[in-house]
Amino acid sequence: MRKTGVPPLVRPAGPGWVAIALGLAAITAAAMAGIMIGPAGIPPAGALLALVDSLPSLELDHGLSEIQHRVLFEIRLPRVVLGGLVGAVLALAGGAYQGVFRNPLADPYLLGVAAGAGLGATAAFVFADG
Repeated sequence: MRKTGVPPLVRPAGPGWVAIALGLAAITAAAMAGIMIGPAGIPPAGALLALVDSLPSLELDHGLSEIQHRVLFEIRLPRVVLGGLVGAVLALAGGAYQGVFRNPLADPYLLGVAAGAGLGATAAFVFADG
């Protein structure tokens, strides 16, 4: 029997499975576009086959030249992975701000972190050798 005067537990609705699947599809599409698009002229099928060929115990003929292979694995793939990591860390920092202050509109300007970062960037430019 339910006690009177005690409200039922209300949980906020989380993202549904459709939203999660669409988000993962968008991230995958953006990563593949970042890997395949560029002036080096790497064919999309060759890029996908080279990525699959890099998995252990798989041998595929991807048809890429040595230069295209190096561009793919030494320039494009690290850039896409680093971009994903930077985005994840920024999202984590934003979530931490919002969680600590219990304010969904909290941002780095709340404590002056953005101003400190600007000061650090300015000091790096002024005192850099080169």
